[in-house]
Amino acid sequence: MSDETRTVLSGPTKLYVHWCSVPSCREWGGFGFSSNRGEPQWWCWEHYPHKPNQAHSEAAEIAEMLR
Repeated sequence: MSDETRTVLSGPTKLYVHWCSVPSCREWGGFGFSSNRGEPQWWCWEHYPHKPNQAHSEAAEIAEMLR
């Protein structure tokens, strides 16, 4: 089988922390995506620009601010 040559973990896995992309915010960024193969952007729910049932102009404004 293909997993027979796999090495054993040297220690426990670590949680990678994503902070919100808005510079003044220090909340956990649990909502993220990448539109290309580059590094994804992460937002807290308050600043997430793609919330359902929310005005598109507000999402576009936040996305522009992060560029």
